[in-house]
Amino acid sequence: MAQAMSGEAGQELALHRRLMQFGEAETTVAPAWVSPDTSVAAVAAHLAELWTADADDADERLITEKGMPHARASVLNLIVTVADAAAAERVVQTMLGLGMRHPSRAIVLVADPSGARQGIDASVTAHCHSTAASGDQVCYEEVVLGIRGEAAQHLAGVVAPLLIHDLPTYVWWPGDPPFADPIFDQMVEVGDRLIVDAGDFSDLLLGMRRMAGLRRQSGIGDLAWKRLARWQELTAQFFDAPRFRRYLPNLSRLVIRYAADPGADAAPPPPGCRSPLAQALLFAGWIASRLAWKRYRTDQPLVDGRLHLTLEGKYEMVELRIEPEAASGLPPGELLSIRLASLGETGAAEFIIDRDGAEAVVASNADGMTALLRRVHVEPPSESELLATSLVADRREEVYEQSLRSAAILLASARAEERAGPIA
Repeated sequence: MAQAMSGEAGQELALHRRLMQFGEAETTVAPAWVSPDTSVAAVAAHLAELWTADADDADERLITEKGMPHARASVLNLIVTVADAAAAERVVQTMLGLGMRHPSRAIVLVADPSGARQGIDASVTAHCHSTAASGDQVCYEEVVLGIRGEAAQHLAGVVAPLLIHDLPTYVWWPGDPPFADPIFDQMVEVGDRLIVDAGDFSDLLLGMRRMAGLRRQSGIGDLAWKRLARWQELTAQFFDAPRFRRYLPNLSRLVIRYAADPGADAAPPPPGCRSPLAQALLFAGWIASRLAWKRYRTDQPLVDGRLHLTLEGKYEMVELRIEPEAASGLPPGELLSIRLASLGETGAAEFIIDRDGAEAVVASNADGMTALLRRVHVEPPSESELLATSLVADRREEVYEQSLRSAAILLASARAEERAGPIA
């Protein structure tokens, strides 16, 4: 028993130390304030003290608003949940990469409702960056809270007093969200916007349905969706030309291939990656929702990440195939190729995006003309860049929500026979 307790305490200490690396950056401008077995009131008081020091204290404190050597520049509250050491590593790397693009009051929560000890451990660090234009310092805080026992069942009450009023609050949940846990619902209600990664869901269909069912004023940010931006842009460019646009309502085939783990030579998956099918399904859901495709028949149910459906388009029946393909050097789930085929009045057309590492060949062949080829950059952005993009959104992304619902219907159709119905 003593050994078990010792092991649990050791893991908790290692997790806490890893998160403390938030304060080990060149931008840190004051010693970290660390207080074990503290209270929310004490943390709030310290945060207030950072920014209300008298001018006489300015030489001793590097941060003050009254003395004005630095100015706090938080533009949002960011709440981050951390479930384990793997999530801690991911959060630290992502947050350090986020830098000053979105200075925020970042509150990292490590909740342990079953912890033998009761209480809250806290640390607060302050960071400042020089702006490129004026050289002025902009500052923000990072708070790490280890919450054990009964208090971990009431995270909303713990975090609410620490938020900066009148600023939007974003909740980032790295990893597989506990959809059935009341704590998840609490955090959704605290935030103005929830940020997840569909590639982290252990049950992709359940996660998509749960996300589609959330009704938030500002909506949901999905990092898996953000990874598709370049592929969506390239696909839309095919149909910018009027002579190609007429093929769009007559699309009859969509084939999507995505990276699967080929073995030891594969790039490591993104931290927490559980659903490599997520990006491919979201892309298919995007096309299906834009063109009002309806599900018609399951030709091959989902087996080993592969599915084959027949959909009903406006003028044509549409064959949808999603297939994994071994790809070394890319993390599982990354898109490898998109192939669209269409029938038009003057003949057939094909539109292709084929990836080769960080680049892709984009080709179109229509109207009997020779294929048009060009090479483009498709290297995926870092998670810090994806998170930064999600933090600028201040409204619901209706196209994402419609695509998400369509993707969930496609996945359900591939997992079990269902009656035909619209994908919307």
